[in-house]
Amino acid sequence: MKVDFAYSCGWNRFLLNLSGFWPKRRSSFVGTHWPLINAILVLVVIIIPRFAAMCLFWNEVDAFIQFFTTQLVFINVFFKLIVLQLGNEVLVDLLSMMEANLSADLTKEQYAPVLKLAKFGRTISIIVGLSAVGVVITGVVAMKLYHLDSLYIKNPDPRLSVDFFFVAYLPFDATHIISYTTVFALQLYVSVISTIINLNLDSFVMMLILHICGEMEVVEVLLSHLGDGIEDRRGVQLELKRIVRKHQMVCQYVKNLEKLFSIPWFLELTSCTLIFCFQGYNVLKLVRTDQFGVFQIGFIIFSTSGILTQFFLNCWAGECLLSRSSRIGYSFYRSKWYELRPSETRPLLMIGFQKTRPLTLTAWKFSILSIRLFLQLIKTSFSYLSVLLVMTDFQDE
Repeated sequence: MKVDFAYSCGWNRFLLNLSGFWPKRRSSFVGTHWPLINAILVLVVIIIPRFAAMCLFWNEVDAFIQFFTTQLVFINVFFKLIVLQLGNEVLVDLLSMMEANLSADLTKEQYAPVLKLAKFGRTISIIVGLSAVGVVITGVVAMKLYHLDSLYIKNPDPRLSVDFFFVAYLPFDATHIISYTTVFALQLYVSVISTIINLNLDSFVMMLILHICGEMEVVEVLLSHLGDGIEDRRGVQLELKRIVRKHQMVCQYVKNLEKLFSIPWFLELTSCTLIFCFQGYNVLKLVRTDQFGVFQIGFIIFSTSGILTQFFLNCWAGECLLSRSSRIGYSFYRSKWYELRPSETRPLLMIGFQKTRPLTLTAWKFSILSIRLFLQLIKTSFSYLSVLLVMTDFQDE
């Protein structure tokens, strides 16, 4: 029994392939450096011009908060694109191992948990993909028709370009038709690509983590049946070597993911806390001033929910990894380990040690990704929001 690799990838493969970011070996210069090219576009088209624009209205709190909120998203996207560029070979190897693991024959007992996690990952990728489409549609309408980015600027500086999706300071005349069309198209392109990367890359990583959890389930099943057919000593030794090799592969898989994405996860932890706080402030501000429209509120809700959901999924996947890696240390107690020779059971000590030091994913060693971390994030965000409301005299007396 096998799990189809293409089925397990779901919308992750479709959307990342559509935008050119699916990890694979490329021969052309543009293909090889495609993530880096887009990272430079995000930096040049959005991040730098918006930071320059923020210097022209730094004393306007509402406008500064709106700008800083969107800047955090683009900064995250920039670092994720850098990770895709530098870690392409590692991700290709991880996907190759995943495809090889799914192509291997599984027993019915091994197949059930692997298929369950593959289905869950596929469902999440479809939901996140549809959310990305919703964010793009509401974002285009809110930013262009309702001018959400320039709504809070009370006295716009003449040097600001406010007729695009995002307000920016440009060192050239942007009113000319060619300049305007070019900047408009680049901002639209970067916005769409950033939405896909910001949401679907996390869904892609969660798919990899769930695959690791599925492989751990397979290791558990293999350990629980270790010693069956004890009369075949040669077969027991080969099976034990296979189990240890698979366990080492899973551990290395986790280390590679940790090495690649620990910094982006830390940035997400920080930005999610601030974005939830600032976007909550923006919604309350819009409702209070009666300046809101359906697409304005819809864009804020879609974007904030998407960002929180993606970090929740990362935390949930980290919790799943921690839980399943801890269970491996107990799984071989269900086998006939007591009938094995001492030389045969010695490798089990290394696997049994896993229950005391389970595999984890961290946000730059700052904190372990878990449900507890996500709940702490929500609690901290509400605390920051309350402080912000008090500082701006926004609360009703």
